[in-house]
Amino acid sequence: MSIRVRLTLWFTLIIGLILVVSGMFFYSALRLWLEAEVESDLRVYSTLVNSALDKDFQDPIDYSLVRSSLPALDEIASPGMYLQLVDGDGNVVVKSDSLGTQELPTDTWPAGQGQETTTVVTTIASDDGDDVRTMILASTLNLGSETHLLQVAQSLAPLDTALARAGLALVVSILVILTLAVLSGAFLIRRALAPVRRITGTARGIEASADLSQRVGYRGPQDEIGQLATTFDHMIERLDSALKSQRNFVADASHELRGPLTVMQGNLDLLKRNLSEEDRQESTKVIETETARMSKIVKDLLVLAELDSGQAEPNETVSLKDLLVDSQERAKQLAGNRDITIGREEDLWVKGDAHRLEQVLNNLVDNAIRYTPEGGSITLSLYRQGEWACLEVSDTGIGIAPDHLPHIFDRFYRADKARSRAKGGTGLGLAIVKGIVEQHGGKVTVASQADKGSKFTIWLRL
Repeated sequence: MSIRVRLTLWFTLIIGLILVVSGMFFYSALRLWLEAEVESDLRVYSTLVNSALDKDFQDPIDYSLVRSSLPALDEIASPGMYLQLVDGDGNVVVKSDSLGTQELPTDTWPAGQGQETTTVVTTIASDDGDDVRTMILASTLNLGSETHLLQVAQSLAPLDTALARAGLALVVSILVILTLAVLSGAFLIRRALAPVRRITGTARGIEASADLSQRVGYRGPQDEIGQLATTFDHMIERLDSALKSQRNFVADASHELRGPLTVMQGNLDLLKRNLSEEDRQESTKVIETETARMSKIVKDLLVLAELDSGQAEPNETVSLKDLLVDSQERAKQLAGNRDITIGREEDLWVKGDAHRLEQVLNNLVDNAIRYTPEGGSITLSLYRQGEWACLEVSDTGIGIAPDHLPHIFDRFYRADKARSRAKGGTGLGLAIVKGIVEQHGGKVTVASQADKGSKFTIWLRL
């Protein structure tokens, strides 16, 4: 069963329950109101009769005189209205013409004496043999020296008829409203779920064709469904970008590894020949160099794979000042005739992975040494800026051209491919820097001018 059908059924069920409960409440309220109106009328008639008979009657009581004292008895005796007077022995002494040969039940005598009243609803048989529900208002009445039972009653047939018609109208109304609710609910739910069907169709199209360029292209309101469609498009866009990046990465990695492998294969073929000792040593040296280069590429690829998996969790308290000092000492051993200095140096601590942050700083320093000519200078700095700790590596090297700046953190990207390979670069160092910093919730920025130097800044939250 589809979600559209289930939602429609639930919508209809809830509306139906609300209508049924509301209808029952209305029906009950109407019934109580109509019965209260009947009882109010009976109390008015009973008061009139009691007022008319509130006089002294001599014993024995002349009931014809009592009957003549009643107010407009013929009006009260109209069809559906009944009046009956019962003496202390239970005999009906006066009754309205509307009763005919019938009598009201006399078991409604109220407890005690005086003007106490009681109201009952009972069923009596009419002259035509049909049973009629009747409301009886009974009260005690003193005539002469005797206590009598005065009963004023009204047929509830008109009330029952009105309630039956009201009930029928309610049932018909509920059925009509439910029908309209089903139709309108199905229409609205179908329209609301239209983006879901489009998402499903797009997903099936992608599954069938492996074409991640397809999009839902939702243009409606940004409600929950709209947000789902937009999120789906963003997810597919990121997947498309990730797959393209993966394909490019695999192609670049294959290209980078193919070069050393080709050189190694060629030198191995040379070693199979009768070479002089000098040529043999030269080929062996080339193979060792290319093996080391391949090893570094594979090592960097493993680091990037680990960063992409998100496995590392920064959970140590790291002293950035100690990292800065250690990186300076290490750089001095590799810098040759270059000057390695520390500029601003503040004592700052962050949460992170000390080994990874050390790798970031060392990669930037190695990069600065690689592209700074002999006699140049490299400056390391550590300072606080707002809620950020800033690690800065600046150099007086060859700099980076503006058209290369947006791509320097891409994997295997080199501004000068020939010089980078000659200097032992793999094109992965800055990509690793960016991945580690972002894993720590930070960011990396660069400012550079060709032939004037570069400045890399690592921003880490304190």
